[in-house]
Amino acid sequence: MMNAQYQNNPEPEQLYEVEFKGIEHDYLDVKKPVETAKRPAAKVEAVKVSLKFWKIFTCVVFVLVLAVAIVGIYSMASSGKKCIHTTPITTTEAYGSSKNPATSCLDLKNSSNVLSDGYYFIQTVDSESPFKVYCDMTTSGGGWTLVASVHENDINGKCTTADMWFSNDLAQYSKISKNWENTNIFGTVKEATLADYKNTGYSTMKASNLMLRHVPNKTPVDESRFLASLQYHTSNNFLEKHGGNLFTTYTRHYPMNPKTTVAVNYPSNMNKLVDAIAALSPSLISGIPDFYYYTYGTSTDRLQNAGSGTFTSYGMIMYLNFRCSYYLAYGKEHKCSYIRSVSVSRKSHPFIAVTAIENPDSSSSGYNRVQSSRPSSDPTTLYNGKLTEGNFELKYRARCVYGRNVSSVCDVFFAVNNTKDWASSSTFTLSETINQHATYYYYYVYIKNSPRRVMFGYTMLSRTAGRLVTKVQMESTLKKMLQPFKNYTWSVPCASSHLVVPVTYTIGESTLSNFVPPSMHYATTTGFLQIRAESYTGTYYAMCPAVKLNNCDGRYVCIGGVQNGYSQQTKDCSDLTEWNGKVSNSDYHNSKNFAHSTKDILSTVMIFYR
Repeated sequence: MMNAQYQNNPEPEQLYEVEFKGIEHDYLDVKKPVETAKRPAAKVEAVKVSLKFWKIFTCVVFVLVLAVAIVGIYSMASSGKKCIHTTPITTTEAYGSSKNPATSCLDLKNSSNVLSDGYYFIQTVDSESPFKVYCDMTTSGGGWTLVASVHENDINGKCTTADMWFSNDLAQYSKISKNWENTNIFGTVKEATLADYKNTGYSTMKASNLMLRHVPNKTPVDESRFLASLQYHTSNNFLEKHGGNLFTTYTRHYPMNPKTTVAVNYPSNMNKLVDAIAALSPSLISGIPDFYYYTYGTSTDRLQNAGSGTFTSYGMIMYLNFRCSYYLAYGKEHKCSYIRSVSVSRKSHPFIAVTAIENPDSSSSGYNRVQSSRPSSDPTTLYNGKLTEGNFELKYRARCVYGRNVSSVCDVFFAVNNTKDWASSSTFTLSETINQHATYYYYYVYIKNSPRRVMFGYTMLSRTAGRLVTKVQMESTLKKMLQPFKNYTWSVPCASSHLVVPVTYTIGESTLSNFVPPSMHYATTTGFLQIRAESYTGTYYAMCPAVKLNNCDGRYVCIGGVQNGYSQQTKDCSDLTEWNGKVSNSDYHNSKNFAHSTKDILSTVMIFYR
């Protein structure tokens, strides 16, 4: 029996039985080969086990490598992250096409020297797939990517579902908007002037600056540069400090969460102001010869007869009506929550009463009325005029009764405003009406056209023996009375809740005065873009195009209103908020003074990144 090790070899025994035929010679003495030593069975088994181990080990390693590769591929797919090239890859497709997208219009311009405005494809690092955008490759160096537009489909409709920046037809957005600070997208780039538009780039691009372009609704996007009425851009790279886009600017730095409660704040330190005026008494009357020191009597709401026959039995009484109505109680403080006004008076010489009018809701008008018991036979003289010192302006109306051998009476109403330091309105007016009866008269002085942050005052001047208080004497007193107002600080609300960025205008700078409503000139400063603005009611507005706001009245100049969280003030939520003026007010002229032009209302604001 052969050794198993040689079992497969061709019969080795024949090596010893071969006969060489055809050669005649003597047989050689052939030796039998030495047999190879046989391996021990134990070593054979060890070799077999070793080979089997390495085969198994190789298989295990292969399976592990395959598993790691599969997990890695799955992880990348799940994260939605893709390796995005920042320079053109080797391909036959043009850079900026759907199969070879750029990362932005600026990247397209810099990498491929594309200089033509038009539609291109981009894909940002954080976007899942390429998307079409419009690129402005011309304005101020080019490279601008259109990421959004704000379009008002119905200026009279508030909080409607078509106001996409306010709502997206979902119930959870019925009170507050999240589209300024989320990744939702809506609209299409080619219809960006037909409806609200927002693409993926709004929240995923990394940019440095903004450009805003105002164009008529329905303007073809690729013609917008030629038909714009207003265009401006930032240059200070402010987006780099706020995450690179508006999405991060709002979510991380200036969230649009409306307030659930708002405190009613009244003008402060009014008693201190009126005390300061009363303390000037010797100086105030020094310019009026023979000033008559009238008596006040014991009543708290009137000068009784004031002495020396100044008045008949009913004396003089004051009545105020501006959303709230009340007779003025001398020395007492009166407040009106509707217009957030405070009235304070002092029994000084001369008598002084001042009402600070905040008027956040722009109520149109009010009046002060004095009722004096003087006969109709007394001669009268009327004065009106204006005094100016620095940023302060004092308008006045006066009616003086004199001529008999009793002390004269000069009723002087005045209004003080400061558009710079107080953010006062400047378009308000004073007018008067007189109702004369046989033994008394009513003298009304109206303050109209929505006075905001204005001091509305009254003082009574008098001279002995019926002598007339002249206009020069009266103005001398008013100039001195103006001094304490110059020391009054009327804090500007909402001063720290927004971001203001300077802009450069490239179209429409000469017509900016037409863009801002007349009654809002005092409340705005051009040359800026404001990100987020707060209202008196706790509402937020996304931005104020082309201007910064000097008060809390953004609904006439800002866009993207977000309704507050505690009431149903629908006037605050809309794309162009209340650019049509005060629709709830029937006074056409008042509405017109707060309204934008029809051109502005029927316009789209296009938002570009670079």
